[in-house]
Amino acid sequence: MKLKNLIYVLLLTTVVKGYAEEKHSAVHSYLAPSPISVAKAQLMYDLKTSQEQAVYQFSQSTDSTINSEANGEFKNRGKAFIRSLILPGSGERYLGKKTLAKAFLITEITLWVGYVAFTEYGKWIREDAYAFAATHSGAKTESKPFQFFVDIGNYADVNEYNDAKQRMRQFEKVYSSDDYYWQWENSQSRQKFENMRIASDQAINRSVFVLGGIFANHLLSAIDAVWQTHRHNKKLNQNSKKQVSINIQTNHKTGAISLNIQKLF
Repeated sequence: MKLKNLIYVLLLTTVVKGYAEEKHSAVHSYLAPSPISVAKAQLMYDLKTSQEQAVYQFSQSTDSTINSEANGEFKNRGKAFIRSLILPGSGERYLGKKTLAKAFLITEITLWVGYVAFTEYGKWIREDAYAFAATHSGAKTESKPFQFFVDIGNYADVNEYNDAKQRMRQFEKVYSSDDYYWQWENSQSRQKFENMRIASDQAINRSVFVLGGIFANHLLSAIDAVWQTHRHNKKLNQNSKKQVSINIQTNHKTGAISLNIQKLF
């Protein structure tokens, strides 16, 4: 009888324990989130994280751009002026204006090439003219003043020239030395020499005008460098006053994110 009672007690204990474990498992199953809830929560978290990273990157990029402009180097007007006055375009290059710098530099090179070309061409024509005069008029061209060559181009010989000056009572201009003797073979030779001399003078005069253009290019580049410096520094002052305000608001219940950007001047 006692054995039978002991068996009943063990069976009852086993049933009660099993029921209790089943209830405990049911409670835990009820409290644990479902797979759908877990996936939804993970998706909202990933979306929120990606949005925050995008906003942060935009903010960093904007701040970096503004700071690079605001912290740019202010340029000195005097330094830009002197640089361009010495070498056109160097002041503009100092300011980072590479296109303007190249334009002034190319102009400078072109003008110098023109100056050298006109000067050398004028000298070449003049030397040929002097050699032609020595051959066809017998004139001694060495160490003679410029006016002597003007005179031999206008008169057939020294006697014709002296007679003309004496009639005009310009006795101080008379050539009395044999070193200033000349007599052209014919009028065609004299006229050819005169044309060569005029061509030489014109080429040399053009070189003088080009030299003036070189000076003007230096001056214009220097003035432009000062103006570009003024614009550069003014732009830096304006950029330094710019502000960007970024406000991020997150709704933790719905997972929504609002972004507010304000740009002040």
